[in-house]
Amino acid sequence: MRKAFKAPKRRYARVFAPNLQSGMNSVTDSRVLPFSQSEAAYNVCVESGALENGYGVISTDALSRFHKVYYYKVYDEREQKMKGCYLAHNKDTGKIHGGAGGPNAWRELDGAQFAKAPLGVNYKLFGEDVFLLCGEEGMAVVDSSLRVITVPTAPSITSIAMHNERMFVTIGGRRNAVWFSDDLDPTNWNPELDEGGFIELEGEQGRLNKVVSFGGYVYVFREYGIARLTAYGEQREFSVANLFVSSGKIYGDTVAVCGDRIIFLAEDGLYSFDGLSSRRIARSLDGLIRADGGSTGCYSAGKYYLSARSRECAEDVNDILVALDPRTQFLSVNKGLNVISFSAVTEISGEKLWVHTPKMFMGLLEKGLNHFGKKPERLWRSGFGDLGYPDTRKLIAEIYLDTKYDCTVKITTEKGSKLLRFSGKNEAQRKRVNLIGTKVQMEIRAEGDISVARPALKFTNIA
Repeated sequence: MRKAFKAPKRRYARVFAPNLQSGMNSVTDSRVLPFSQSEAAYNVCVESGALENGYGVISTDALSRFHKVYYYKVYDEREQKMKGCYLAHNKDTGKIHGGAGGPNAWRELDGAQFAKAPLGVNYKLFGEDVFLLCGEEGMAVVDSSLRVITVPTAPSITSIAMHNERMFVTIGGRRNAVWFSDDLDPTNWNPELDEGGFIELEGEQGRLNKVVSFGGYVYVFREYGIARLTAYGEQREFSVANLFVSSGKIYGDTVAVCGDRIIFLAEDGLYSFDGLSSRRIARSLDGLIRADGGSTGCYSAGKYYLSARSRECAEDVNDILVALDPRTQFLSVNKGLNVISFSAVTEISGEKLWVHTPKMFMGLLEKGLNHFGKKPERLWRSGFGDLGYPDTRKLIAEIYLDTKYDCTVKITTEKGSKLLRFSGKNEAQRKRVNLIGTKVQMEIRAEGDISVARPALKFTNIA
């Protein structure tokens, strides 16, 4: 009597991502990415190892006509404590508004008008806490009574750096010189040996776009290089040295001091500069960012933020916002905010970052929020790989997922795809897939909140 045929028992394997901190990689071919690294990830953060909410904006009652805000700190001698109030630039009139309380309580200040939002800095001038506003129209000084005094002798200012009690600036026009004010008096720009002056920087490195004070020096960021200005003591002792020559254009609006380094965007990607040399960072973004003159960046509360245009964007708009931790190099990419400028302010209670959009909506940027009250679509998509078995077909049998909120998962092979819905249970869930293919890709999407950990696929090779 013949024995009944018994099919061999299938052996299953699992591929899973216990930690998603590898983040997104827009450069490496999707077919060779490890399962725990994504080819695309938007509006999510992975610093915790799980997929969590990315950055969003708190809607505020700030009126849309304001597109730059400042925080003016004054020491109250009578109460013996520091106080503060907001100043803001009105894009419609060019006027400066200010006052304590919310934006609806801000009043228009007489005496200062700027076509573009000016730069601003707190300063102690002749023993009084004042706020200096600097722009292409020159300089204005705001005192504690919110009275404004203009400085007609100030140059047309495009960037500022406070260093050794002088103000160093780049100016409009040819942009070939760094100007500096008198010692202890940033309102005195007379070009004399014992007052203010300027230093011309010629050469092939292009125009001067940004000055920053860092590590005891003033660094001048030009279109194609970085120069270091030593500015101690008397003017006759000032000196300049060229440190870095870039093969691509440096975008001055992205330059920001980030603790012990300076980060900036050039044509070929993001750089970190330590005062002597520069090195490329965040190379995984190279296939995503289209570097151009519309990009802008800032540093606030331990993060470097870059608003830029993606390579796939057909419109002239900054459609992505990158948040980068300079220390750990963790980053997240956010879509849908369309930030055109930042206002990083340090209040009495701490640092806040205001963002401004093309429609001039203004709000506070924070992690874990929606976009101006609207639920963004959050996405994480793996590479399209062979799970380590390039020469065999596979049966993708099951998927495992731990999610706190509702989400959908799409499993795709070259033979087809399947969409699965998971409910938020804050525990591991299993669903059948039953898809055949040589290569596989997993895509996780959520509307609003997301919290997904340890995604895994169970599969078997079927020859």
